[in-house]
Amino acid sequence: MRNNTQPINEISIEKKLRKKTFLIPFTTIFCASILLLGIGYCMHLFQQGFYWAFIPAGFCAHSFLIVTVHDGSHKAITKTKYDRLIVNVSAALIFIPFYGEHYRKYHLIHHGYTNTELDPLASPILKNLYHKNRYLYILMESIPVLYSSYLIFDFNKNKNAQKVTNALQINKIYFILSIGLSIIWFIILQPPFYFILFTLLLLNLISVVRNWCEHMGTSLDRKTNTYWFPMGFGIGNHDVHHEHPSLSWLTLKIGLMKRQKNTNPLKSLKGILFDKAFTFYKPK
Repeated sequence: MRNNTQPINEISIEKKLRKKTFLIPFTTIFCASILLLGIGYCMHLFQQGFYWAFIPAGFCAHSFLIVTVHDGSHKAITKTKYDRLIVNVSAALIFIPFYGEHYRKYHLIHHGYTNTELDPLASPILKNLYHKNRYLYILMESIPVLYSSYLIFDFNKNKNAQKVTNALQINKIYFILSIGLSIIWFIILQPPFYFILFTLLLLNLISVVRNWCEHMGTSLDRKTNTYWFPMGFGIGNHDVHHEHPSLSWLTLKIGLMKRQKNTNPLKSLKGILFDKAFTFYKPK
């Protein structure tokens, strides 16, 4: 069986897909539009009294962020500067305008320093909390914005991180544009407050579980996992993604169907709740 860290098939797939210049951008925008319409339909159901509709909306929002904000951060959509515009517009459309620029910055740092002390997703303070009180760590991770903001603040205080963070600046123009677009979009749609709140809370939980799937486990020789995730749009092909982050979600999705998976959300939840050996992977 071919090693998961040798993305020969995915590179070949990407080259074939890129020969048709607009295929990946069109497929990405098309899928993102369908997901956005799905969120809109869930909002309509919520307004009709079907309050459970925020659950599928949360999964649609998560998938929407994968194909737009995540891939755009890696310039894996159009391969141009316009990917950054897609990142910020997409974040604004689901009412998290502060997310796009910050996600791009700290996610790219994560890729450059995976599992080290300069990894924002596995900082020393996060690891220390996990080892001292695992259940408190789970609770804190479940709190959106507040805890993440504290971790970013603590990360930026690290003298070793200053050169890294300075190299990836927040674009204020994009940031302001995203906020303005989000306000206009909110005025036009007038979405129910609780629908937005519950959807974003669930989106945060989904993202947290996905992170556990990606970079935690019991193996000593792994950097990341290859895993199944509901509506994951290829993000589960994570070994390959870390080796070649510029590969599109479409390529990763095709490759993931042929690769052996070593975890999934249920396995990760079981591990983090009950397995003492379950922890963050160490840097290679």
